[in-house]
Amino acid sequence: MKILLSALILLTGLFRCDPNNTHGDVPVCVRDLIQKDPQPKEVWRYTYQNQVVFLVVPDCCDQYISVYSSQCALVCSPSGGFSGKGDGNCLDFYQEAKEGLLLWKAD
Repeated sequence: MKILLSALILLTGLFRCDPNNTHGDVPVCVRDLIQKDPQPKEVWRYTYQNQVVFLVVPDCCDQYISVYSSQCALVCSPSGGFSGKGDGNCLDFYQEAKEGLLLWKAD
């Protein structure tokens, strides 16, 4: 029984999502967002309005999909929420955002 429990604990540690396992340069504040509970489903990097931003996709339904600056200031929420239309502050995000790159995805 002890061997089975030890093996289970070891395997759980091996298959955890590693917030440091990202593609490209990710600011510390974005890594902190990845480590929060609940963990986001995905984090994307885009260029929007001539600045690098990070799109954080929540783990579940009816939550805002949020866009953060490189300093982790909330820029806007282009979609999600109860209406699915976000906060209304960046209705053009999905049309204007360029160079989308998936940086991190939960297992």
